Amino acid sequence: MPYRGERVNEILQMRNIHKSFGATQALKGVDLDILRGQVNAIVGSNGAGKSTLMKTLAGIYRPDEGTILFDGQDITGFTPLKLQELGIQVVHQVLNIVGSMSVLENILLANPPVRCGLLKWKSGQDTVRRILKEIDFPLELSAPAGSLSVSQQQFVILARALIHQPKILVLDEPTARLGMEETQKLFALIRTLKQRGATIIYISHRMEEIYTICDRISVFRDGMHVLSKEAALLSEAELVQAMLGKRMETFFPKEEAPIGGEVLRIQDLRYRDRLNGVSLNVHAGEIVSLVGAVGAGKTEILECLFGLRQWDGGKMTLRGTELSRGHNARRAIDLGMALIPEDRASQGMIGDDTVRANLSSVDMAKACHAGVFSRAKEDQLAQKLVDRLDVRPNDIRYIMTGLSGGNQQKVVVGKWLTAEYPLYLMDEVTAGVDIEAKAEIYKIIGQIAQKGGAVLLATGDIEEAMGISDRIIVLYKGRIIYESSPAQTTKDDLLARIMGGGTHAQ
Repeated sequence: MPYRGERVNEILQMRNIHKSFGATQALKGVDLDILRGQVNAIVGSNGAGKSTLMKTLAGIYRPDEGTILFDGQDITGFTPLKLQELGIQVVHQVLNIVGSMSVLENILLANPPVRCGLLKWKSGQDTVRRILKEIDFPLELSAPAGSLSVSQQQFVILARALIHQPKILVLDEPTARLGMEETQKLFALIRTLKQRGATIIYISHRMEEIYTICDRISVFRDGMHVLSKEAALLSEAELVQAMLGKRMETFFPKEEAPIGGEVLRIQDLRYRDRLNGVSLNVHAGEIVSLVGAVGAGKTEILECLFGLRQWDGGKMTLRGTELSRGHNARRAIDLGMALIPEDRASQGMIGDDTVRANLSSVDMAKACHAGVFSRAKEDQLAQKLVDRLDVRPNDIRYIMTGLSGGNQQKVVVGKWLTAEYPLYLMDEVTAGVDIEAKAEIYKIIGQIAQKGGAVLLATGDIEEAMGISDRIIVLYKGRIIYESSPAQTTKDDLLARIMGGGTHAQ
């Protein structure tokens, strides 16, 4: 909407944009205007065409048909480097981090400091420090980027984009890996950039964020732009209906399940300075959510359980069997644990392989006949899961990196549904997933509980925790400071404890 009587015009115009990948039409004649100096939300279900459109804008894809105008200039088919020079920066959903390089080097990759034909990384230190101060996210410049948490890596990518002082900044699911404190820092940065005249394109599945930070909302469905409207004039119900093409009655389909015996017990778990004496238990049929800010210890608990981290002290017991000091992922699976990790791209999937291969990767025995691998059995297994999870496109031979983020996540979850595991460890399982797919994943979690499975869910989404959990545990700086059922607490109380947990810690 216009501010202070100023005329708002279009900085970006996309006209009749078509893009196909084989027989799949990702974009079908898209016409879209992006308004100057505003935060423009682009929303839609997974596979609706949002990320494809942004990759087309970034020069990664060339449209099959159509024209893109930037300040009246035809930029159709420009290279990514040329578009960056013009002032268009895209922070993609997949983190493009070089783990072996330092934080400083990763940020400067957008504009490497070269003197006399040689890279002079240290000459860019002042610029990088200024940008990190601007985004209020201090980092040790010499630290290897691969040692950072996923949320820290997200801010490294953001800092890299700001090197060029963009006129248009595209953020594709920027908070999917962030906690509440980091999200607020991002919002503060967006408001600052907007005040300076920058235009933001914001892609997200999180309704609350969209209405908090965005001025205008554009809705995509099935590769088409179906609606653009000022956020203040578009109700959440209208938005959901525009996204799905139908009404959605139930978002949190909480399934009631009988609570059985204890499946997991953790006693005084300690890991470096990140876990400081954590004790909890989970029962059969129970969904327990771990909530807390980034760095509170949620992910560390799950990774210690799954054998990805070697803990320093404490005791963990799964169905009466104590986990040994040499515990590893193979042992965890054999004991009956499943893990859906936070970073699906690097930890949860084989990106350059097919949907079929990913779905059979955990339980290869299901793809064998008489002990011999059977392609027919693998196809049958994969197709059953693809149909159950509504993976789009519905093609088991599709390469994983070609899927949208949400459809990738369906496959990451689906590979653990070939058997009934006693304990499911889920880390931000609905991050970057559209509302319809979220509801499907929540339904699957409920079905796991109904069959007697125990679920330990790490999430930064309070509404998610309130909607599907039997118990909620709040972590603060590696300690459990609060535990409650959803019926006995409120969203505001949880938020206060998460953000100011020190006042409640014992």
